Amino acid sequence: MLSIVTINKDNRIGLQKTINSLQSLGERNYQWICIDSVSTDGSVELANQFMIQDDVVISEIDTGIYNAMNKGISLARGDYILFLNSGDILSPQIKSLDFMKVVAGHDLALFGFEIRNTQRKPRANGWRFWSMPTSHQAIVYSNALLKQNPFDETYRFAADFEHYLRINRTHLSIYSDDRALIVNEPYGSDAHLPVLLGEYRHALIKNGYPKLWAHFVYWMKTYYLKWALRERS
Repeated sequence: MLSIVTINKDNRIGLQKTINSLQSLGERNYQWICIDSVSTDGSVELANQFMIQDDVVISEIDTGIYNAMNKGISLARGDYILFLNSGDILSPQIKSLDFMKVVAGHDLALFGFEIRNTQRKPRANGWRFWSMPTSHQAIVYSNALLKQNPFDETYRFAADFEHYLRINRTHLSIYSDDRALIVNEPYGSDAHLPVLLGEYRHALIKNGYPKLWAHFVYWMKTYYLKWALRERS
């Protein structure tokens, strides 16, 4: 069984989009877990209307998105976990959970994703020194892997990157699929860019990469992301 974890904070409109997407699957052969951060916009009421037996909806104070994600992991009963946050939707091509047949037996599966009307395929796993090989929400994780390796909540923005580096320090069975699994809600701002890239640099050093390389990646990504964000504005 697949557990789908949705993180939400005062994003009722986005949560409705995510729920509509899950409804398109038809059969409820998955566990849905909604971790809400004390929303006051009707999100919790909406989540409670969608949940069925064995689903979980909680709304309580957390210390950030990775704290909420770890809560979701602790409540997941499925063999695999997918994070589909409020505003994110499954690709229109995904009509059922049949894609899970190819995931079984692997530690994680990397799928493609779509953002800003552009479809992106997963990169080779060797690219992890630069960034995650695909969108975090386009990765299906083994429940056992996540329970043994929770996200490091000391990171504010880059715990998913640090986590991916850390789990790859041991041999993993990884399945890669070019199909788009999800459509990401558009995002991107340079407001927190220095902190984000500082966390990238720290994550590389923490996971055994040379400091010189970590500083080089920090420098390169600083200029690349500033350019990319300007192009999208």
